[in-house]
Amino acid sequence: MSQVVSLHPWKRKQHLNSENNRLLIDGVNAAELLARYGSPLYVYSEAKLRENALDILGNFRREHANTRVCFASKACANLAVLKVFKDCGLSVEVNSGGEFYKARAAGYSPADMVFNGVAKQIGELREVIAAGIKAINVDSLSELARILAVATELQQQAQVTLRIIPEIKGGAAAGWQTGTSASKFGMTSLEQAEAIALIVQHPAALKMVGIHAHIGTQVNDIAVYEAEADFLIGYFQQVAEMLPYPLEHVNLGGGFPKNYSSAADNFQTVAAHYCENYRTTIDFALLSKHLIKPIAQALGEQIEIIVEPGRSMVSDTAILLTRIEAEKQRQQHPVYYLDAGYSVLFDIYNGWYFHMLNASRADDVLTKHCRMVGPLCDSSDTYYDIEGEGAVNALLNAAPALQEHRGLLEEVLINQPNMRELPAATAIGDVIALLDVGAYALENMTEYCGRQSAAAVLVDLQQGSRLIRRRAEYQDLLAYDVD
Repeated sequence: MSQVVSLHPWKRKQHLNSENNRLLIDGVNAAELLARYGSPLYVYSEAKLRENALDILGNFRREHANTRVCFASKACANLAVLKVFKDCGLSVEVNSGGEFYKARAAGYSPADMVFNGVAKQIGELREVIAAGIKAINVDSLSELARILAVATELQQQAQVTLRIIPEIKGGAAAGWQTGTSASKFGMTSLEQAEAIALIVQHPAALKMVGIHAHIGTQVNDIAVYEAEADFLIGYFQQVAEMLPYPLEHVNLGGGFPKNYSSAADNFQTVAAHYCENYRTTIDFALLSKHLIKPIAQALGEQIEIIVEPGRSMVSDTAILLTRIEAEKQRQQHPVYYLDAGYSVLFDIYNGWYFHMLNASRADDVLTKHCRMVGPLCDSSDTYYDIEGEGAVNALLNAAPALQEHRGLLEEVLINQPNMRELPAATAIGDVIALLDVGAYALENMTEYCGRQSAAAVLVDLQQGSRLIRRRAEYQDLLAYDVD
C-alpha cells in the first residue's frame, strides 16, 4: 500500500516562501544560493536560530527566572551556529574534549558549560576539571572514580552532577529512549547512593552540585514530561538529605520534540503513527507549564534549572539543497537520483523522514508520486525505508499467514512513508529542498564513496549569505592517510 505525505502546504511565514515559482529561504532565492556555493548545500537561517533561542529562554524563564539553557552541541557544533546561540544568551552542553574545544573557540567559558557522556576519557577530564567547568554529568560509578583520581591529581575540586535512571520511557524510536535501565545511560538509585557516599568522603576533590536525568528524544507525550517533573522533585529532595550542603541545580536534559513538515495537514494522507513520530503539538510554552513550572514551585526560586535541548533548537533552522542528476522508471513510478545521500544526510540511513519539495517548481499544483534515492553505491542510500520494507516482505514470504497483520508489521518496522509527492514536471537538473535538516547533519557527514561533504551557508538578518562550512575537496580524502 502506497503511503505519501502531502506536498502542500509547505510555506512557512517569513522563512519559506516562493517567487516566480522558485523557493525563497528567508527571502533569498534557493537556486541562486546553489549556483553560487555549489551542490549539495546546507542553508542555515540566522533568524530561525535566534527565534528558537529567544522562544525557549522567554518561555522557560517566565516560569523560573533561574533557568539555564545549555544547547546540546552534538546537534550542531558549527562555530557560526554556536556564536549565534551565545549571542542570544545560551550556555552549552558538550559530550567530548573535541566539543569542549569547539565551544571554547566559539567564545563560551567553561563556567557556561556542562559535560555529558558515558565514557569520558582521562585526558578530557583533565582538560575540563583544570578549566573549571560548571558541572560534569556523571554516568557511572567507574566514571566517578576516574573523576576523583583526576581531581586529586590536579589538586582541584570537580563539580559533579549525577545522572539518574528515572525509568520513564519516551522517544520516537528505541535508540532514542534514554530514560530506562534498558538503555546504556545513567545510574540506579542504589548506585547513586554509593556515589554520594564517595563524594561526601572526598570534599577536596568532589562536590555534588545537582542531579541529572534524560528521558529520550523526540518525546511527543506531555504526560512523560509531567512524570519526569514528579520524579525529579521527589528524587532531588531525597538526595538533598544525603548531603552536608545544599544542591545547586536540577538538570532536566533535553529531547524536546519538533515538527518535520510545515503543517499537520501534510500527514492526513498517511497512517496515524507517522504523524505521531513527525508532528507534535508540544512547544516550549507547553513544556514551560508542565515541566518547568512544577519543579520551580516545588524546589524554589534559588534552585537553578538546567535544560539541554539540541534537536529542538536547530532542526527547523536548515534546508538541504540537492540537485537531481539522473532518473529511471521502476514499478510504474519514476525514481530520481539526487547528488546527496546518507553520506550528506545520515539520518536517512536510519529511515528518518524529511519533507521534500522542488525548489525549481515551488508552486506547481500538478503532482506525481515518485521514489527518491541518493548517489552512493549502496542499496540503503534511499529516501524511503528500504530496510523496513524489506523486513516486512521477508516476514510475509516466510509466513504468509501474517498477511492479515501487514498493517501492524508496517507500523512497527517501516519508519517513513514509501513514496514522495513532487511536481509532475520534475526533471533532471531541478533543485530539491529537504526541510528541517539542521540537527546532527553537519556532525554526521562522511566522505563515503569518495564523495565530498557538503558546504553550509548562513543566511543573515539582512538577506545576505556567507559560507560557514567549506565544501570538502579531493585532497581532504588524503588528510588522515599515512603512506
